Amino acid sequence: MECLYCQLTTRPNAWAEVGQAVAALRDSGDLQAEITAAFAIQIGLSINTVPVLMRSPDRAVLEAGAVALASLPGVTGVTSWPMRAVSERALAALRPEGGVYTNRWFHVRESGVAEFEADTLTAWDDFEARTGAEVVGLWSCAPKDGVVIYLLIARYDSLDAWDKSRFFNRGEDQRDADWMEKFRRRREMMVDSSVITTRCLFGPS
Repeated sequence: MECLYCQLTTRPNAWAEVGQAVAALRDSGDLQAEITAAFAIQIGLSINTVPVLMRSPDRAVLEAGAVALASLPGVTGVTSWPMRAVSERALAALRPEGGVYTNRWFHVRESGVAEFEADTLTAWDDFEARTGAEVVGLWSCAPKDGVVIYLLIARYDSLDAWDKSRFFNRGEDQRDADWMEKFRRRREMMVDSSVITTRCLFGPS
């Protein structure tokens, strides 16, 4: 599945209006692309930003969707990342009824991509069981300058739950967990990482 992750820049304080416009566009049936989810910023980006995840088997359909998003009232700019799905584990976890959604970017050396993906995907069962998180999915961009950028979206019950799931906040009796060892190994393959926390405005229809 092809994906397009877009960050819509809005005019000041128009994020709610733009979120509603994105939902109306999704419900209109005018787009061939599926608008899978939209988010409101909590921490890490300007509040005048609305991240949107779109999916389609056809890249041209996604590009047309980005044009449609750019034309919505209140939108002043669109930055987008074409991606492919590595694993869409739980799109149903994208729901507006509370919770915190992290949008995390991993910048991985191209030489370590296979191991990074293997360690990430096989760690999720243990990670979810021990932290209560729900992994939504993992997507990747095309390689550039020897680096592959990944997007991971996950749901946590609260900001506190997310903070407690961080490896540096886990107790000594939990340091031997399978997921922690795999996440430690994958950090060695990365050159950078960043994260924003968001609320989900809507999920799959």
